[in-house]
Amino acid sequence: MHFDSDINRPPYEAYDAFLQVTKGCSHGSKGGCDFCTFYKNCAFAPSPMEEIEADVQELKQSWYPFDRIFLQGADSLVLPYKRLVEIAELIHRELPNVRSIGGYARIDNLKNKSVEQLRHLAELGYSNFYFGNESGDDAILERMHKGYEAEEVVRQLSKLDHFRQMVMGL
Repeated sequence: MHFDSDINRPPYEAYDAFLQVTKGCSHGSKGGCDFCTFYKNCAFAPSPMEEIEADVQELKQSWYPFDRIFLQGADSLVLPYKRLVEIAELIHRELPNVRSIGGYARIDNLKNKSVEQLRHLAELGYSNFYFGNESGDDAILERMHKGYEAEEVVRQLSKLDHFRQMVMGL
């Protein structure tokens, strides 16, 4: 398996398979935020598709019957929509027991995704991403170098509300 930094995941993801699709944090090249102490030792970069494919093949040989993949990297949702679709299709083709795909995300990862794209990603199994939304106070967000303001949090997360309404008919 290819891992360029330590594995970092919430405790309740301990039994899920890990798959690195990005290295480091996309905000790290801008100095990073002071809320997080992870991924400081690794420059951000998308993982090459060849590495992802090799790691999926390695996971395929696993004896453990996992049904969720937890993507490694600080914000795997930053990847372009087409790459995320390609990764999900690879996972489902090679690992048919996988039902969901999650990971960490930044609020600004949603900027390059439409509500329709988010809906399609959810249909492909993407779910339960952990967004680093540590504060809604602009002074704190600036002091901690988060890279966006509270208004951006509301604007981007509202896409998920629209998505939820589309999916659940609310």
